[in-house]
Amino acid sequence: MERKDMMTLLKRAVIQALKEGFSLPVYGERVPQKTKVPCFSVTVEETTQKRLLGRRRAVEAMLKVRYTGAEENDKKETAAAVADGLYEVLWLVGSAERFGARSMSHTMTEDGVDFFVTYGWQIIVEQQEALMERLEYNGEKVIGYEENEV
Repeated sequence: MERKDMMTLLKRAVIQALKEGFSLPVYGERVPQKTKVPCFSVTVEETTQKRLLGRRRAVEAMLKVRYTGAEENDKKETAAAVADGLYEVLWLVGSAERFGARSMSHTMTEDGVDFFVTYGWQIIVEQQEALMERLEYNGEKVIGYEENEV
């Protein structure tokens, strides 16, 4: 599968895990104005690709999950509880393709939590093989000529 397809699968898996784990609205990018709070937003922050042996590549993607809390008195306590829950919910995501978190961290913000999680996978780059063209050896037609061609 191509990197773009895997990135889409990863993002969908994270969104699904958040929906199942917290039962709150989840947005695929930044939270639009006038939305229901509390809610989550999931954005891809950084993607790196390293070359391995042969045609293999190791890909890592860092996602930022932002929790925006409601306007209430115990916002900091709720945000701390959500941060702890995110460690549990996001360590392994996906159903058909499983992604395990390589690293996770969070920072507390004024309105909630910024949670960073990094996932990794490997891909194999497909290359087009150059097919042999016609070959002549000492003026004789050897390979790539049809029988009826003259």
